[in-house]
Amino acid sequence: MTTGTEAALEVLKDRFVVLEYTVTLEDGTVVLGGDPPAAMNFAVGYGQVLPALEARLLGHTQGETLRFVIPAEEAFGTYDPRQIKRRSFDEFPQGRTLEPGKWVVASNDGTGARYAYFVKSKDADGVVLDFNHPLAGKDLHYQVTIVKVRDLSAEELVELRPCRTES
Repeated sequence: MTTGTEAALEVLKDRFVVLEYTVTLEDGTVVLGGDPPAAMNFAVGYGQVLPALEARLLGHTQGETLRFVIPAEEAFGTYDPRQIKRRSFDEFPQGRTLEPGKWVVASNDGTGARYAYFVKSKDADGVVLDFNHPLAGKDLHYQVTIVKVRDLSAEELVELRPCRTES
């Protein structure tokens, strides 16, 4: 809240924002938040949140409550059937230990990259894996309250700026 003549700051680049929010699907299934709502904070303009979420917050001020839908295409993409892959146990021996209906998080030891996949089914010869994001193909319904907006400090801005190399 603001006091006296102090104006509420807008959500703009180089500002720090604190939100309380709930994300649901079209059928009302709660993805994040609910009662109580989830909380998040981020620096605006630095790719710390879903770009479509940040874009819908720009220009709004502390204390506002917003409702909006982010379509699947702007969230986690459309569901892509080409991301469903069958792996034989010959090429993927680890598949023998996987349980159908479970999510698995794997990592690449060389790069440190992490990725998830869903085990759709398993038979005597192999497994069927779905590499789509769990929210792919789903529109996200947001209810967001902007709890706080403030300018980023000079120290915070130094931390957020990308490294530059001289050429």
